[in-house]
Amino acid sequence: MGLRTAFRQNPLVFVGLLAFGAWTFLTILNVSSSMGEIAYGDWVGQSGVVGLIGLAVLFVLGLTVVLLYGELGEPSPGPEEFPPSE
Repeated sequence: MGLRTAFRQNPLVFVGLLAFGAWTFLTILNVSSSMGEIAYGDWVGQSGVVGLIGLAVLFVLGLTVVLLYGELGEPSPGPEEFPPSE
């Protein structure tokens, strides 16, 4: 199924996936710009270690979005017919 076909069949899922990907990317930028230094110290707010953990989780979410987006473009998403006809 191509991306155009995926958009025609279920536009809500397609647009939601793109919006979730954009939100994840913007959140990664926000977390990376607001985290403090990684070295130990007295922090008020988001520390560097917590920021790195948050970035790791967001990168996994972003990778999931990319994988799902790639699956939308697959030409044949359905399983093989069972029993096989030969």
